[in-house]
Amino acid sequence: MASHKFKLGDQMRLVKLASANTVEAFLNMVTTIDVTRPEDTWEVTRLLPADSNGFQYHIRGSQEGPERLVREEQLHPV
Repeated sequence: MASHKFKLGDQMRLVKLASANTVEAFLNMVTTIDVTRPEDTWEVTRLLPADSNGFQYHIRGSQEGPERLVREEQLHPV
């Protein structure tokens, strides 16, 4: 059985990927967080179960703001 690649508290960089999900693509377009800034770090705050696209995580940025839901392939260790 597969398991999460990352654990709670891990520091990550966020990779912006094109999304096939229209809701996710819209949210990425209107978010006030610029995920393309390579200097920003994110902390894994919650591990979520896998769906048909793989494991998901909640992350919180080093800047104040809401948590984000991301897929495992969007995360890169610091």
